[in-house]
Amino acid sequence: MAAKRIHLKSEEQLRRLYMPFIKGGAIFVATDEPYAIGDEMALLVQLPGDSEETLVKGKVVWLAPLRPGRADQRGVGVQFTEDKSHLRNRIETLLGHLGESSAPTATM
Repeated sequence: MAAKRIHLKSEEQLRRLYMPFIKGGAIFVATDEPYAIGDEMALLVQLPGDSEETLVKGKVVWLAPLRPGRADQRGVGVQFTEDKSHLRNRIETLLGHLGESSAPTATM
């Protein structure tokens, strides 16, 4: 399984893609490829300000299919399945100062 690269260029982009309501953390991956709930994925995640990628193994827990008449992005939510608490903690630290936002995310 080839890893998908997720290069997050800004904290705002990270806020839109991170899924804190999923146990252990998850991230939305924009894709036109067909996936099913439970499919395994490998991601290479590069956070804003980082020079290196972190390999994350996960499983698809959220599907966002193409919906006619909607501008939503098509893709999947991938839950981190191995202990990547350091990555989740780093993400939540980066997002902590942004506070609550009413701006839309890729999933809600």
